[in-house]
Amino acid sequence: MGTLAAFGAREGWSLGRNLAYRLYCEEGLQLRSKLPRRRKMVVTRRERFVPRRVNQAWSMDFVSDQLVDGRRIRALTIVDVFSREALAIEVGQRMRAENVVEVCNRLVARRGKPNRVFVDNGSEFSGRLFDLWAYHHGVRIDFSRPAAGPRWGLT
Repeated sequence: MGTLAAFGAREGWSLGRNLAYRLYCEEGLQLRSKLPRRRKMVVTRRERFVPRRVNQAWSMDFVSDQLVDGRRIRALTIVDVFSREALAIEVGQRMRAENVVEVCNRLVARRGKPNRVFVDNGSEFSGRLFDLWAYHHGVRIDFSRPAAGPRWGLT
């Protein structure tokens, strides 16, 4: 009704709320729905963990591409957040949680375990197998919030 009332006011008509509503209904116009208010978060956000030394935090994500013949490939990339060193890049057509755990075991044997692992909410990272690996090694998994964008400073 606000649009019709504003149009009437510009034309010099005194258009009340009820009259505007009646005109909308008679003409079969759709009323603008009010936009819902955004809800405030109940839980306060904690400060982001900032690593102070090498091998304290890793970041993991998948990158995908397509070959010339149409086959898709996926690459698991693991990066040390402090030094920005690429610790591992594992390429395959079907990369699952077993592959992630296998690569992580190789890295732990070579470099030691991290305190935290930053991951997105993909099924490979949020599954039971990766969670069991993290529990066994005493690693804390830090899931990214949806639609938050990159936060590790690796862009």
